Order: sequence, then structure tokens, then C-alpha cells
Amino acid sequence: MNEEEGTGGAERRKFRRTDVMLKVRYAAARDFLVDYTENVSSGGLFIATEEPFSEGDIIDFEISFPGLLSPIPLSGRVTWRRPAGGGEPVGIGVEVIGEPGDHRPLSVLVTRLQQQDEPQDTPPLQRPLPPVAEGESFRVLLVEDNVVVRDMFRYGIQKLLRSRDNSMDFVVCEAENGSDAWKLLEQESFNLIVLDLYMPVMDGKQLIKRVRETPATKDIPIIVVSSGGDEDRRRALQAGADMFLAKPIKLRQLVETIGRLLGNDF
Repeated sequence: MNEEEGTGGAERRKFRRTDVMLKVRYAAARDFLVDYTENVSSGGLFIATEEPFSEGDIIDFEISFPGLLSPIPLSGRVTWRRPAGGGEPVGIGVEVIGEPGDHRPLSVLVTRLQQQDEPQDTPPLQRPLPPVAEGESFRVLLVEDNVVVRDMFRYGIQKLLRSRDNSMDFVVCEAENGSDAWKLLEQESFNLIVLDLYMPVMDGKQLIKRVRETPATKDIPIIVVSSGGDEDRRRALQAGADMFLAKPIKLRQLVETIGRLLGNDF
């Protein structure tokens, strides 16, 4: 059965999905298992994962975004699997299940993501997004030695800046290795760190360790973007990263997720 057939296909036709990249942590997580979503609806979601889930499996999990969206607990049934090949991420389609109202925070989140440019008359989230006060900056430190990747991220940020209103600044500082990044962290404050594991001078794992061991920086959310597989994911999460995304990833989608959770529309 492919992803267009059966319950998975029916769910996708019934509920409008929105592209958003969120952290997924399972209730029975082992070995620092953390995956991510690529799209979400009020009735289900696609989780990018290589874990051996089978159709019909019931899983308890939570979705969040480091520093921007507090965890929303959910239960779901695996309705279809996407195998390797075809150029799309391996993963599963999950139908959200539970008693009426159990996943209301998810419905409210999806509605707000889809209708940000319309007057908001929806009730507040059970776990609300933290407000960004007028005039404040959301500051991201991008640590990456590949200039092409930095350019791609910068392009996404520029698109975000063109589409936002003037009540908030979105600032990105760049460093090409962990040592340069640490110097910036000693001098400036940041809301989020996005980094690669493999860099010269000081690698990503060493930087994460230093950030987590320093009182002034220990609570900064960290997203690792790296070309490694499960072993790199385990190393990054053990070191203290909040989220791991394997390259090649949709950097544009990551940037848009940040912007949308901050209240900007694309």
C-alpha cells in the first residue's frame, strides 16, 4: 500500500496540511530518539523517521520547536510508510487519535499557521507561543563552514525579512567554525543556534558541550544540521542538541517554520 491509498490518503484529502518542520519526541524514546515533521494538519502529520514503525502501530509523542513552541502531546496511529528511494524523506503518515478535544492545541496551531494574515478569533493555545515584544530581535547564530549552505540560509532569512512587518527584527550572525562561534557567544546574546557537526578548529560537538556547560548560554536552543546518519544524530543529542536535521534538508522550510512561529506569514 502506498501513501496515497487507505487511511493515510483519506486523511490527507480530508484535512488541509501545512508545511512546517517541528521536533518529534516519542514518549518511549530510547537512545535519544528525536525525529521531525515535514507537514502537519489538524488530523495528522508526516514524520520523517527511519525507525521501523509498522502500519497500525500506536505511538505517543509530542511536537515542539526549540525555543518557540512548547511541547504538544499527541497519540497517533501509523497509517502508511514511505520507503527509501524516490528522492523523498523516509517516514510515516500518522493519524492523530484520542478523545474529542485531546488534540485541540494542534488544531489551533494549524489554524494559526494557515490563517496568520486573517483576523484571529481562535482561542489561545493551551501552551501559547512566547510573544516577541515590539522592537525586540530574534537572533540566530548560524555556524557552518560551507559557504553555499550559509548563502542558502541567508537567502531564506532575506525572504523572511521582506515578508515580515516592522515590529520585529530577525538577525542572523554567521561563523565558519566553533571557535569563532564561541567568541560571538561570549560577546552577544542569541535566541537560537543552528550548526553543523563537522567544522575545523572546534567542531559542533565541542561547541555544544561548551554552550551547555556555561551558565550564560546553557539554555539556548540548538538545532544541528549535518550530513551524518543515526550515529551523528545520537552524538548530537547526547551532547545536548535539541533537534537534529540530516542534510540535505529543506533549509527554506526550516527558516519559514521559524518565521511562521514568530507570527510572520509567507
